[in-house]
Amino acid sequence: MKQLPPIFKVSNNIRDTNQKYYYEKVTNKIKPMEPKKNIDNNLSIEEKINKIFKTKGYAFNIPVTIDFAGKSIDTYLALKKNDSIITLDNEVIPISTITRLEIKSPSD
Repeated sequence: MKQLPPIFKVSNNIRDTNQKYYYEKVTNKIKPMEPKKNIDNNLSIEEKINKIFKTKGYAFNIPVTIDFAGKSIDTYLALKKNDSIITLDNEVIPISTITRLEIKSPSD
């Protein structure tokens, strides 16, 4: 039986995916991907909300955790209207009452 070239072989390790490496054309080498750094820590709540609504995709696809009025909810943002936001759960939250807003990665 003819052996397949290594490019066509499927790895038995599920964690070994193409997303872990990239090809650098300048050096003609395959290099490991560096983990994404979370740069949202220094942004204000208003800046984080604006960042969510100015993404290329849809804002309602980005999971967030919102702390306000003594409670914490995991939700998605649907709309920003004046000085409040509306979640997909149809909850209206004034931006001034939000104490913490964490943007989570979609895969979490």
